[in-house]
Amino acid sequence: MMAQTDLIWQYQDAEAELDKLRKELEQTPERQKMKKLRRVLTEQSERIDSFKTGVKEREAELDSSLKKLEALLKDYDLEQDDLGIMMEDEESTAEELTESRKAMEELLEKVNALKKSLTDCENWIKRAEESIKETYQKGVKTKRDYEAAKAVVETEKQERKPVIDRAQREVERLESFVSPEILKRYKLIKKKFPNPVALIENNRCSGCGMSVSMSVVKKYQTDDSVIECENCGRLLCKRSV
Repeated sequence: MMAQTDLIWQYQDAEAELDKLRKELEQTPERQKMKKLRRVLTEQSERIDSFKTGVKEREAELDSSLKKLEALLKDYDLEQDDLGIMMEDEESTAEELTESRKAMEELLEKVNALKKSLTDCENWIKRAEESIKETYQKGVKTKRDYEAAKAVVETEKQERKPVIDRAQREVERLESFVSPEILKRYKLIKKKFPNPVALIENNRCSGCGMSVSMSVVKKYQTDDSVIECENCGRLLCKRSV
């Protein structure tokens, strides 16, 4: 039976190989292209949603402004009628006529400002609808390119699956031989470091590079048990294979 020190090294090597194969698959040019296109699709969708929300808000604003304009125009017509009556009434004073004209001017200013706001709002909605249409058109092409890239990525995945599956089986095979206690320690350490197992070289841990005590060095040299680095906690094992 192979020593646990050799088994844990082989297990780490097998895991490293599996990680490398998976990483290579994740980093193929076509997969990177697919990820980029997926981000673009998301951005386009969010852009359309944002414009649609804006259009709804402007339409509500437009409806409210139209009602305000209608009320202002009615007030203006009433003020105009009052002015006409006062001008025919000999008892009307100049001050009253001036006040009426001033009120009409103020109403007219509000009407013109509201009309400008309505025009601006209508123009914004028009531009937003054009942008939605343009983004939709771009989205059709992006979606087509994304589906094409996705198909290539799936082909790559299927082509590399046998190799990755073999590497996975080797990890599982070796794992079955490693003692549960060592395996548990290994997996805890791997949450912090990609390489939980290290050597002692020149009285230093090859993982963290820190010096280890002479008692640890001596045990490492004379004992085949798995010990831990006092600094980083990595498993310190001699390697004979």
